[in-house]
Amino acid sequence: MPYRIREVAERANVPEDFVRQLIDLGALPGEEAGLGAPEVRRSRLLHSWAAAGLSVETILALVDRGALSLAFLDTPWMERPERLDRSYRQLAADRGVSLELVQALHQALGFAPPEPGDRAGEDDTTMLDIAELFRGAGGGDDETLRLLAVHADSLRRIAKAEADYYETNIERRLRASGLDERQLIERGSRLGQQILTLLERALLMTYRRHREHIWTEHAINHVEEALEGSGLEERVPRPPAICFVDLTGFMVNDISRSRGGRPMRWLGDGGMFHFREPHAAVLAGLDMIERAPAADLPPAHIGIHTGPVISQDGDVYGKTVNLAARIAAYAPAGQVVVSEETAHRSDHHDLQFAPRGVVDLKGVAEPLPLYQALRRP
Repeated sequence: MPYRIREVAERANVPEDFVRQLIDLGALPGEEAGLGAPEVRRSRLLHSWAAAGLSVETILALVDRGALSLAFLDTPWMERPERLDRSYRQLAADRGVSLELVQALHQALGFAPPEPGDRAGEDDTTMLDIAELFRGAGGGDDETLRLLAVHADSLRRIAKAEADYYETNIERRLRASGLDERQLIERGSRLGQQILTLLERALLMTYRRHREHIWTEHAINHVEEALEGSGLEERVPRPPAICFVDLTGFMVNDISRSRGGRPMRWLGDGGMFHFREPHAAVLAGLDMIERAPAADLPPAHIGIHTGPVISQDGDVYGKTVNLAARIAAYAPAGQVVVSEETAHRSDHHDLQFAPRGVVDLKGVAEPLPLYQALRRP
């Protein structure tokens, strides 16, 4: 169904008189020609520009002269959820929640809190569904808001990285070739039409893979706790060592391979490595510490623990992995810190271990004796 002028204004959250002004200026078709989602997007954008002091007439004149294009408004990335037929105040009352919670959800996502009389959207009902499900499971609203803020910040950074990539690697070259602003916008819009669906599919696929790994790890931790509590946990004759290091790059890969290690995960600014022999993990860690300055890398924090792991789909899980990560987080810059199990199983003529005492690690129930690994003189 085509929208009426009043509906366009409500869905764009702009004054109705402003929509009529756009129709009079020829920026929008009249009601008899049919108004829809594209007109809502155009009204929203032109109103934001007008609020910033830009004349609508000037913008439209640039479009008419071919110096500017609004084609990007019709690309999939500009689509937004539909508006509901009720205000935020009405939505909060219908759902039995406070208006403050609805506004806090917007702030957690990085957006300005809406006015009570503004028209709510379909995405608002989704956010309330999430908050209410967590609340029903025993989660507090403040904790849920912090979780959603992590989601939103990560997605904002992804969107910003995409825009930076396009501007730096594609648009700059096109501008240098002589394309004007209208041509640049239209070229970008066509690329967006082609790649947006693929990027969103890749984003969801990557999220699901990481989520599977995280929840597999969570389930395995429960199994290990149950085995340990029942006294059925078995000792592994020659357990592997897991090494966490906050460095990346060729040097780290090269050193780990030369010592028989295998990279298992890359974690942004670091990685996790699996070594069959604990002493090899310690030697690799010392190699990384010693070679980092020559490679113009910062002093590394390296943590190693030795114990049984569960392998699945090219990754490893379990308490050993968690403890190695905690030890790495504790390790001072420029040091390799290891667990007692690792020190005892690293009988090698090039190594010695200096006790660091019994240490409380974040997220670990019992204090652990830790050691600094050193080369023997």
